[in-house]
Amino acid sequence: MKKLILLLSLLILIPFVSADHHKDDRGDMRMKMWQAKLKVDLAELKGPPALSQLEKKKANRLADLDLLINSGKYKEGELKRIKDMREKLMERELPSQEMLNERHDRRLKMAQSKMRSRGEMMHKKHRNEARNRDMRDRNQWERRNRPRRK
Repeated sequence: MKKLILLLSLLILIPFVSADHHKDDRGDMRMKMWQAKLKVDLAELKGPPALSQLEKKKANRLADLDLLINSGKYKEGELKRIKDMREKLMERELPSQEMLNERHDRRLKMAQSKMRSRGEMMHKKHRNEARNRDMRDRNQWERRNRPRRK
């Protein structure tokens, strides 16, 4: 009798446990959407980076590469690659402020578009057009091929 009660209670509780497992999916998506919105809002408020910031970044990268080159830890092949990286960085020209502004605007538009499409995806989650079309086709086929009444 105890085994029967245990078995019945397990059969009753298993669906609740599995349903609870899938409950967090909506919250995760909402959290990701909220984090994406925060990133977009922050980028809008900060604006595009200034040219002086890029110059500082480039100088810091060059200093780091110089430090690696002068450390003596790297052998010929690795040292050559690091020197090539430094050369490429030196040759690279910094973009103008107008280009930085355009790049910033483009990234904002892409992020906003991605957020919009995720939101639409959440609303259309249960409205699968392909599934609805298949159901309509199946119903039409069944109506055409059902046996005639006499």
